[in-house]
Amino acid sequence: MTKKILLIEIGTEELPARLLSKISLYFYKNFIKELDFHNISYKNIKYFSTPRRLALKIKDIDITERFVEIKKRGPSIINSYDKDGFLTEAATRWLKHCGININQAIRLKNEKGEWLFYKTRKKQENIESLIPKITESALKNISIKKSMRWGQDNQKFSRPIRNIVILLDKKVIPGDVFNITSKNLLQNHLSSKDSQIKIKDAKDYPKILLEKNNIIADYFIRKEKIIEDIENIAKKIKGFIKKNNVLIEEVTALVESPKALLVNFQEKFLQIPKKILINTIEKKQKCFPIYNSEKKLLPYFIFISNIQTQESEKIIIGNQRVMHARLSDAEFFFKNDRKVKLESRLLSLKKVLFQNNLGSLYEKTLRIKLLIKWIAKYSSSDVEDSIRAALLSKCDLVTDVVCEFPELQGKIGMYYALEDKEKKDVATALEEQYLPRFSGDKLPCTPIGCGLSIADKMDTLSGMFYIGNIPSSDKDPFALRRLAIGIIRIILEKNIPLNLEDLIKKSLSLYNKKNEDDLILFDKMIKFFMIRLFHWYEETGYSAKIIKSVLSCKSIELIDIHKKIQAISFFKKLKDSQSIILSIKRISNILAKEKEKINGDINKKLMIEKEEIILFNNIEEFDNYTKNLFLEKKYNDILIKIKSFENPIYNFFKKVKIYHSDSKIRLNRLLLLSKLKKIFFKIADFSYLY
Repeated sequence: MTKKILLIEIGTEELPARLLSKISLYFYKNFIKELDFHNISYKNIKYFSTPRRLALKIKDIDITERFVEIKKRGPSIINSYDKDGFLTEAATRWLKHCGININQAIRLKNEKGEWLFYKTRKKQENIESLIPKITESALKNISIKKSMRWGQDNQKFSRPIRNIVILLDKKVIPGDVFNITSKNLLQNHLSSKDSQIKIKDAKDYPKILLEKNNIIADYFIRKEKIIEDIENIAKKIKGFIKKNNVLIEEVTALVESPKALLVNFQEKFLQIPKKILINTIEKKQKCFPIYNSEKKLLPYFIFISNIQTQESEKIIIGNQRVMHARLSDAEFFFKNDRKVKLESRLLSLKKVLFQNNLGSLYEKTLRIKLLIKWIAKYSSSDVEDSIRAALLSKCDLVTDVVCEFPELQGKIGMYYALEDKEKKDVATALEEQYLPRFSGDKLPCTPIGCGLSIADKMDTLSGMFYIGNIPSSDKDPFALRRLAIGIIRIILEKNIPLNLEDLIKKSLSLYNKKNEDDLILFDKMIKFFMIRLFHWYEETGYSAKIIKSVLSCKSIELIDIHKKIQAISFFKKLKDSQSIILSIKRISNILAKEKEKINGDINKKLMIEKEEIILFNNIEEFDNYTKNLFLEKKYNDILIKIKSFENPIYNFFKKVKIYHSDSKIRLNRLLLLSKLKKIFFKIADFSYLY
């Protein structure tokens, strides 16, 4: 068995920073799939990525000549020989087709009988000719939404590919990938006068890049170096860096030869609100702000250069100039905004379109105001403060700062509201209205913030459904699924007793265009929410059977649904709960066979068997015992009580003949079972739990 080191490096134009990790990981995974498909063994694979290269280093790849065993089945033994023991025409034809005689065939048995088989070995394609094909296939199968095309052959990838290296130990594997011939010349750093670095042996990768031009090909080592460098620099001025993983990942994907540089800016800019300052440094300039021990910003930032040079001072001065311009703009926008109060911008929202056919942001604000006023009755928040928060909720969208930094919407609203001496809860709600922003994000903390977030999201959902912008199976351009999950989470996790049906109806009514399609639209929204609710519970870890059992009962009160799902999960863990579930299944099956609907009252006088009387008395006792428990939604206690039916049901089925010859007695017994089923189905459809 011959084992060698295989190196593959794909030299590209600058890859998108936000996609680099994804592209490199998919290339790695796709390549492994290709190796496994072609039965090529190896010890391990390591992947590398920089803005201008993707690479794989495969250790101990087996390049031994490979064969695959092929079995060719012929006719069955019965059909291969006639009654005199001679070969049939069918067997003769098969032997001729395989190019063998009968002595080279073997007999094998399977579940269908005994057959003639021919075993042979076929030589597989040489690994050296396979590798370029595998490489191209692994690259082409990377799922990228937006790709570029280049060259006469109209090749397609995230960015144009300019260089290919395929090296097996010291040997260049000849072959083309995206019509580029493999060689032993690695792509060099952009700043280098030599565009390529010669590599003689695959084992020298990635060390040769570091030695020749300080290129760190390993994404994770590069990331750790950046973190270590910025922390050390911050310590030198008695500061520290708040770890922003998103920014660190982005910067790591932007550079391949990182060098951290300390840059200062004028102290006057520290008068700018902290969030604006941080956003300018991090989002606009991809730099790291530095904090003191009191978590206040220092007049410094760290820039990650993509070049190792003795002339760092020039880079520092250049970054100072750019940052000065950026911060001057931010200062101007902030001062200009503060010439008027936040509330004075309300009428300006009339000029801003919310969505085609849904009016302006001003109209949306008025709908939010009416909706939050209704929600406030359930969320224990002050009605007047809630209305005030609604009227201010979108005002920061027409400020200069938010126009320049859209990601600060809500945050700037809160800051300006506090500057205008608005109540703290009102101001806080302006930022909290956008929570949660993604799966697992924090929720609003204040009752007003919860109400405003629900009202804003619900208005958007209702409006989009009204104009037909409903998510499809693969497209959700307005992120309506995320909005629905946000509403669900706030109601459940903050325990707000909002009825979803009433909430949707109230929100739809604010569009003030009633027509015959209202009920259809309402049903679509309910279905949409129930699907989202199902998926949310499933992601949370609840059993799909339990979720379906509760949702199938058509309850639309979210807190009630939540308590039932929790209770059924609790019940399923109880000892012997399965026997009750099986009894309910039997009851359901019996009732399902009845062609006519079972109606009427149970007549105790028609009960002639002791077991049916006991069961009836148990039902009566259960109704009395659980009447208040149902009102208080104490489903755990109810389900524990349901277990008391175990023996009465068992004895009923054992001793009582349901299909009695007397039709009145038979109907009475079916009514008893129907009553029992209704008790269980007040909580869930137990048929899903079998």
